[in-house]
Amino acid sequence: MKKLWVTGVLVLACVAGSAWAQSDVMDTIGYLFESDNDPGAVGFPPSVAGDVLAGVGFVDNISAPLTWSTADYEYTWVIGGLVSGGAADLGNGSFRIYYTGGVIDIYAQAYLAGGYTMPDYGVAPPDPLAMATFSDGDVYLHGVFNNFALTYNPTTGVGSYVGTLTFELGTHFTELGQELQNPNGLTLAGTVLNDATIPDGYDMETDGHIYYDGTIPTQDMSWGGVKNLYR
Repeated sequence: MKKLWVTGVLVLACVAGSAWAQSDVMDTIGYLFESDNDPGAVGFPPSVAGDVLAGVGFVDNISAPLTWSTADYEYTWVIGGLVSGGAADLGNGSFRIYYTGGVIDIYAQAYLAGGYTMPDYGVAPPDPLAMATFSDGDVYLHGVFNNFALTYNPTTGVGSYVGTLTFELGTHFTELGQELQNPNGLTLAGTVLNDATIPDGYDMETDGHIYYDGTIPTQDMSWGGVKNLYR
């Protein structure tokens, strides 16, 4: 597990309860785009109602209880079907977009499998080449978004996003266990950036992670017992 934050560990009343925890499930990098991004067409921004957000990229970390092997597989993600409700002006040059629908697929492609193709971002997505090379493999996990929002400043090219999702199936779905299959338990959040390094036709570079919010049971303990933990 890459990160683990535990809050509420020290409870001055020293009563039984739960401590909230947040832990990574997986980390993602890649690029996002909104339709229509054909050469010469006006793409993102602006985001108008009915535009569709999508993207592709790589999974560069997966945490327990999920298992993975970078020696044997390449892990990629594909997001699609997030329908814009239009941009709301937040002032100071920023706006927020709420999306409905949307799915995310995590793929595991075996290096030694026949027909292995190195993922290629291509140009002017949705390039069939890019979609095919990032979705060429076993469906490691398939999920649906419950909600998704993007905040963005087109002047600075910087923004962030957050959405909750539910994984429904996949070759590693059972590894999630009951808690991580919770419809309200998983969040995808990250940052976006528009700069000169972005492949042609994409709108934003993204660096994100899927994490879990849950509870960890705590034990009854006196204040003296808590203090002894740090001696």
